[in-house]
Amino acid sequence: MEQITIQVRDKSKLATMFELLKTLDFVEIIDTDKEERQVAAEERLEEITADEAQWSAQFAETDDEKLSALIASVEAEIDEGNTMPMFDEHGNFVEHK
Repeated sequence: MEQITIQVRDKSKLATMFELLKTLDFVEIIDTDKEERQVAAEERLEEITADEAQWSAQFAETDDEKLSALIASVEAEIDEGNTMPMFDEHGNFVEHK
């Protein structure tokens, strides 16, 4: 096994680099120092917090009548048997064509 060391100048891009490396099938071990892991975790937390704020704002702006109508139509489709399962009995995602 070959080994390389990557020094990242821009710490704001560290999390992106880390996520990219994890997707490569030929990379077996990714080892970062404690400071780099902390920076990556903080950036992910910031992204999650921003995403949650966006979802909260969208839900707050949702028209209750339209949401109720959507729920009713989904429940009707389920009751009529017009839906397909998303997961099999083992919890694995099922693709439908």
